[in-house]
Amino acid sequence: MERIVDPIRSGDLHQAIQDRIKRVIIDHGYQPGDALPAETELARILGISRGSLREAMKSLQTLGVVETRHGFGTFVGQFSFEPMINGLTFQILVSRETMPRAIRELLDLRQVLETALMPRVTEAATAPQLEQLELLVARMEASAARGRQFVDEDREFHEVLYRPLGNDLIIQLLRAFWDIFSAVGQESSRRTILLGETAGQHRDILNSIVAHQGQAAAAAMSVHFAGALAWVPLLEHDQSETMASGSRRR
Repeated sequence: MERIVDPIRSGDLHQAIQDRIKRVIIDHGYQPGDALPAETELARILGISRGSLREAMKSLQTLGVVETRHGFGTFVGQFSFEPMINGLTFQILVSRETMPRAIRELLDLRQVLETALMPRVTEAATAPQLEQLELLVARMEASAARGRQFVDEDREFHEVLYRPLGNDLIIQLLRAFWDIFSAVGQESSRRTILLGETAGQHRDILNSIVAHQGQAAAAAMSVHFAGALAWVPLLEHDQSETMASGSRRR
């Protein structure tokens, strides 16, 4: 592999080195999981010191662009939303005053995405998938009757819905949303009063899909998210009380 001879322009040197590494990966057709050249060789190709290369690689590993396996070398990273999730979750957690707004915006985004997908989900539905969804809804209803949360079943229901579409990006996005909600305490005990309604909303979604009514499924999904959004004012109230309590202690 030939050495890159064009000089790094003035400015953010650290960012410029990262960009150059990404350029090498793209220009030479490296795929996720492929091993990159050894450190000495890569530093020579890039025209930088090994120390500068290591610093840039640390940043790229944080972003998921590369993956370092001790004793084996550095590899092109696999596609993942984990860096985005970690960054977004941190920003939401440290911005207490704007947390309810961030949660509302994420729910709005999910509502747009999942409601729009319902006609396609209805067309792609399979018998094994519907059986699995039925089991999940039945477990939700049983838990709701006992006043128990059903976070795992809720999460799995939404994942199972979209698997027949064969779109891994959709599944990763949904997992990202759920991870963020879990990290900020979205499954608060204050939601207990909505358990019966939430289970019923999932039943309505499933019944519409079973009946091959895509638009009805979309409408049921929209109602479901309207219920989820109704929880946000409770979070706002909790946040206000927490902040007021903190002010009194100071």
